[in-house]
Amino acid sequence: MSLKGKVAVLFGAGAIASGYAPLFADKGMKLVIVSRGDSAHRLAAEINGRGGSEVVALNADASDYYQVGRIFEDTVKRFKRIDIVVNGSGGNSPDATVSDLEGFLNMDPQAPKKMIDNNYTSKWYSMQHYLNYLKSARHEGSVVNITSMSGFIPLSKVVHYSAAFAAVENLTKSMAFVFGHYGYGRVNNLAVGFTVGKQNRKLLLNDDGTPTPRGKEILANTSQHRFLTPEEIAPHVLYLADKEISGAINGITLRVDGGFGLISLPQTGYTS
Repeated sequence: MSLKGKVAVLFGAGAIASGYAPLFADKGMKLVIVSRGDSAHRLAAEINGRGGSEVVALNADASDYYQVGRIFEDTVKRFKRIDIVVNGSGGNSPDATVSDLEGFLNMDPQAPKKMIDNNYTSKWYSMQHYLNYLKSARHEGSVVNITSMSGFIPLSKVVHYSAAFAAVENLTKSMAFVFGHYGYGRVNNLAVGFTVGKQNRKLLLNDDGTPTPRGKEILANTSQHRFLTPEEIAPHVLYLADKEISGAINGITLRVDGGFGLISLPQTGYTS
């Protein structure tokens, strides 16, 4: 297998990572899983040893330049090289979520910065440190940024979250060219649709498991009328990461979103 023995740094250990991290492990890879809290340690413990893998967990704030640099240094010391980086950390926060005019007028001034730092700057820091490593190591690498379809069309209520991913779309194209131009590999995005995780469960589902009004709106705008699972997103992360099967792909965004937003006014366009 082309990924056996390769080394990957996976930033983020949430719902989506719980789908692709086990697949990387099953390939017999060496993995460093990174999160702020204990989620990385829980995920590493669950998958360590699968397929002959070696999985370790490290703590860092991906929006902190120096902490991200330490992750790359520690990984090289432990495993001698880094072949793949998946930038999957980030998310939204309540102080950056608004639903009326007053919410916009009274938003915490730090909320937009937090969204940019968590979802955009964190990916830039990772790619900058990785590029510096590749320059010294003199081999190619692969970067997969986990992004959002809100980077194409902004979602209501989460304007700064959406704006951050719009910036990532632009940044990825720039960095894909830089990586390719200097012979250091590839950078691609995987834009995911709506999955139900700890962070957004109350937003999407009622206590009885039925969709909330927001959840119903999302499902109506998704052609398959369902939320996605981490397991069906996962193979596409591996596809973009694996040079042997996607080596000619650079600077793209692969959308794995169940057909979200394909048409306008879907609730009034078709009968059930």
